[in-house]
Amino acid sequence: MPTLVIHARDDAVHPLSEGLALAEGIPGAQFVMLESGNHVILPQEPAWDVLFSEIRDFAAPNGAQP
Repeated sequence: MPTLVIHARDDAVHPLSEGLALAEGIPGAQFVMLESGNHVILPQEPAWDVLFSEIRDFAAPNGAQP
């Protein structure tokens, strides 16, 4: 099953190592690191646009752009 794991570099709740370990434990998982210190990405952060761009790209069938 295609899996996307997204984690903030400086997540204040869970360290980056946990996101990396999760992705490594899922065969074929794609890992994306966001530049943020927040556990929940906020709309005013630059990481917000990256987050939704990565989700759109991952969910697009055969890499099709919306």
